[in-house]
Amino acid sequence: MVLSLVLLGAMFGMASPADGGWWPEPVAWVAFGVQAVHCLPWTARLRGAWTLAAQLLLAPWSGVPGFAAASVLLLVRRPVPRWVLFALVVAGAGALAADSPYGAANGAGNALAQGLTVYALTRLFHRYAELHAALDRLASARVAEERRRAARALDAALGVPLAAVLRLAAAGDAAGVAATARRAAAGVRRAPEPTAGPTEAHGPDGADGGDGPDSADGPDSADGPDGGPLPAPVLPVLPVLLAVHAGYLAVGVVYLAESRLPPFELAAALGALAVVTGLQVRHSLPRPPGVRPAGYGWTWALQCVVAVAVLFGPGGPHPQLPAFAAASALVLLPPAAGWPVLAGAVVAAGWVSGAAAVDVVTIALVCYGLALLTAMVRSVREARRALAELAVARERRRIARDVHDLLGSGLAAVAVTAELAVRHPSAGHLARAAGLAERTLGELRAVPADAAALDLDGELAAAEALLAAAGIGLRRTGEVRQVRPADRPLLAAVLREGTTNVLRHSRATRCELDLGAHGLRLANDNALPPQGRSGAAGSGSGTPNLTARAAARRAGFASAPDGNGGWAIELSLPASALANSQTELTK
Repeated sequence: MVLSLVLLGAMFGMASPADGGWWPEPVAWVAFGVQAVHCLPWTARLRGAWTLAAQLLLAPWSGVPGFAAASVLLLVRRPVPRWVLFALVVAGAGALAADSPYGAANGAGNALAQGLTVYALTRLFHRYAELHAALDRLASARVAEERRRAARALDAALGVPLAAVLRLAAAGDAAGVAATARRAAAGVRRAPEPTAGPTEAHGPDGADGGDGPDSADGPDSADGPDGGPLPAPVLPVLPVLLAVHAGYLAVGVVYLAESRLPPFELAAALGALAVVTGLQVRHSLPRPPGVRPAGYGWTWALQCVVAVAVLFGPGGPHPQLPAFAAASALVLLPPAAGWPVLAGAVVAAGWVSGAAAVDVVTIALVCYGLALLTAMVRSVREARRALAELAVARERRRIARDVHDLLGSGLAAVAVTAELAVRHPSAGHLARAAGLAERTLGELRAVPADAAALDLDGELAAAEALLAAAGIGLRRTGEVRQVRPADRPLLAAVLREGTTNVLRHSRATRCELDLGAHGLRLANDNALPPQGRSGAAGSGSGTPNLTARAAARRAGFASAPDGNGGWAIELSLPASALANSQTELTK
């Protein structure tokens, strides 16, 4: 709402009569309405070639040819016709006011300044709306890129060893299978969790591509946030500011040249015009939010003193100078101070003429709008980048967790099974190891896509087979059907981690498994030695990963001695899961 009010307020000031009145003429009101259709984001479906033609036809009579110039820049898509037509409108505005050199310069300068400022304000407004509506688009693109990167890295780090395992298994080399799988599993479990480094300054979606510190927009976007076509891409803010202020400076110079002031007074007026305009450019330069130019208090005070002195001096330049000082107050000072200063400048200028008061309001709103919108666009860009970095960091943690819990445990199971094949070559363990390697290879391809959800039935069957092959008895209570489908992948991950730890670290002869709607508990009769405990320092990421998975579903996870000389891991689902499971079973 603030953005639209600033834009409409600046346009209203431009449409006000040049003779000092506040209220636009009827034709100027029509031009103002057409320009609002061209500028506001929610009027996309109303604008088109006919509204542009209407604005061009209104230009000679509306008194605001700058609206036609802005409309050309906003609606003509091809660069060469756009700028040629813009130059013709500016030249036509000068010709319409060519009763004197100053009149021609003033007409062309106003059309140039108004066209560029309305154009820049509109595109900044659209850009802000577009970026705000697509805050998560950059994050999604960065996550997709991170998944592609992870897929390549995982294939190089684990895909190659798994392919070697399958070749060795086909050749009957059980010892080679065991050694290869063990090395790969050790590498997975020793690897630290990846950390997110700084992301690129431009995203894969191209939304931020080419944006420098002064840029207000990136490449063309085909559609705006409302689904309608967006106008042409905006110029960087700095060239717009320089062009607008150069136009004001040129008009002031022509005005002074025609005023026939004595040489000393003319030189003083020209110097004052250059100082105030130059300080205004310095105060308005695009910069990060909250950052002000060095010594802004002194430079603004100097700008005010010079502007007021020239305004009340004999034959001074047009009263844009106090308007610049008021604009600087809005840009540099807090709102509680800036707006009262603007009000005071309007009252002071009103003592000179109504036109001066209108100039103060219009120029102040234009400069403030450019500074405000530039800062807001920059803030939204920074928010998008921060969201993207957070999303990438979260994705890296998720991939690292899946690699440890799924691939690390899978490779460990392959190694254990292959070692059993070495000891008992005729028991079919090598074929089982090859099957586990095939399963792990499939999970490797699913991890980057976040599709590596474990199947509880499959994990239960694998656990029973692995424990039996290792000579460990398993007594199970509960059935998979008692567990809600939504909770089964979590229980499967816990079961895989627990089974792998039993095989890798304990000397257990018996395990007990209890599963159901309440969760899962796996206990063995021989406590893991300290170096093998999931919760021990330096042992890996098993307990933290499973704790994080459980917390995501509001469940609890514990891994500790069971009090009977053994070790147990336990996942406790929330009470709501038990109630929902009973409801689903009843149905």
